[in-house]
Amino acid sequence: MRPVLLSGYAAKSCPRAVHNDYDPSMPRPDQPPPAELQALFDTGIAFEAEVFEHWAGLDVPGYVDLRDLDADKRVHIGATLGAMRAGASVVVGGRLPDDHAGGRTGKPDILIRAEGGGYHPADVKAHHVLDRRFDAAPASELKAPAFRDSAPLPDGGARYREEDLLQLAHYWRMLEACGHQAADPRGAIVGDDRPGDPRLIWYDLTGPAFRTFSRTRGVATRSALERYDHEHGFRRRVADAARRGAEPLVEPVGQAECATCRWSAACVSTLPADDLSAALRGTLGVREYLALRAAGIRTVSDLAGRDPADLLAGTYGGEVTHLRNRAFRLRKAIVAADLARDGVLVRRRGPVPLPAADVEVDIDVEWGVDGLVYLWGVLVTDGAARTYTSFFDPAVSGPEGEADLARRCLDHLDGLARDAVARGRELLVYHYAQPEPRHARRFPPRPFGAAHPDRWVDLLPLVRAAVDSRAGHGLKAIAVYGAGHSWRDADPGGLQSQQWHAAARDGDATAAARLLAYNEDDVLATAAIRSWLRS
Repeated sequence: MRPVLLSGYAAKSCPRAVHNDYDPSMPRPDQPPPAELQALFDTGIAFEAEVFEHWAGLDVPGYVDLRDLDADKRVHIGATLGAMRAGASVVVGGRLPDDHAGGRTGKPDILIRAEGGGYHPADVKAHHVLDRRFDAAPASELKAPAFRDSAPLPDGGARYREEDLLQLAHYWRMLEACGHQAADPRGAIVGDDRPGDPRLIWYDLTGPAFRTFSRTRGVATRSALERYDHEHGFRRRVADAARRGAEPLVEPVGQAECATCRWSAACVSTLPADDLSAALRGTLGVREYLALRAAGIRTVSDLAGRDPADLLAGTYGGEVTHLRNRAFRLRKAIVAADLARDGVLVRRRGPVPLPAADVEVDIDVEWGVDGLVYLWGVLVTDGAARTYTSFFDPAVSGPEGEADLARRCLDHLDGLARDAVARGRELLVYHYAQPEPRHARRFPPRPFGAAHPDRWVDLLPLVRAAVDSRAGHGLKAIAVYGAGHSWRDADPGGLQSQQWHAAARDGDATAAARLLAYNEDDVLATAAIRSWLRS
């Protein structure tokens, strides 16, 4: 019988997906991953390669790269053990021995030798790991990666992403199983917060980190290792029951993860059409949907029109005491159920007091994986005339080039504002969410009058206050399902635009044209949303 050996991803993944992996009666999915998921994979792989290339160039003593051995598992494990026994300071792309007693297998991105011997696990993630709201995070440079060389980073505190820390905890347990763990349970993540100067952000895997449900206390704050041990242990039992053909320990539950799960067609898609979790997916979490099922609410009709106070006072409320925003989340789900019952995705609740002007300007920016803005798009609507102007340089590679490009756009806005005043006309600038004014404020001097970023109008809070949606309140959801707008590209998205940017930077004219069309469609979308809100 196939042994249960779970990877570092299992503890942070849907348990039903683990069941499906080990259930021999389940037909294996053969469809390619969705484009958005593949783009996510590609972005992660490219960022990891960039980090390791940078690291290799630093000539760190004791740096060992074992990525080329991945094809032969036995050789790969032997080389990893050999590197650790030899005292390598950094092991990149290693593979730890399978932990049959613990039901684990895994390939940590990085192993870092501790001062007193043994190793800490580390991983590379193509997302931010710093949060400016918190105190300075302990961080070490790649040229001196050990925890003993870490120092507080002024950029912000460590962002505690549960999925990241569960993966580190998995590798820590594997290090323990083969006797190569450091004295203190710590791990590190390299995020994309500092392009060109990546740092290892360190985490204590035993410190209180995550607010969770407790059957005895209602709420408990648990460490990454405590969370991991619980989630991993449960999934081991799920996998064991599945491989033996026993009664499944988990049933399908619709959730956000379904959108990128290879098992969706054979799992969540088999639920009844009116199943609440299948219809609303990521509106609530798995525990919330299971609590509603336990309270007798399984369908859209069961939840639509319900009083949230009644549900929170009953058995449902007792199962979600750890969620600080449980009332808000439940109200949001009831609204989504109302919309699903009525067969609509988006519904405006009433008139919207939207500021208007004689000259209305829509602005949108695009930036690359390095965080540098390479495209500012401006749409000017002046009466019946509408003009799109782009400030575009896909080759922007540093602060100076980024600032020059921004200056051209902001000077253009300054000229528009001064012209409007000279003609006795009012001007307003609109955007959707905060990236545009946040980037504009980085480049003084700011434009004149109403073109100053502090006076721009953010449409997102106005939309949230006036529109009910079960597709979220993102630009694309509201523009498409509310305003009836469409993009020329069949598959627009932030990850796709990053791939087009990489190609345009290499001279691909088609990719450059695609970026410009995508940006123009974005500013046309904000204009369409304004028209819809006013109609």
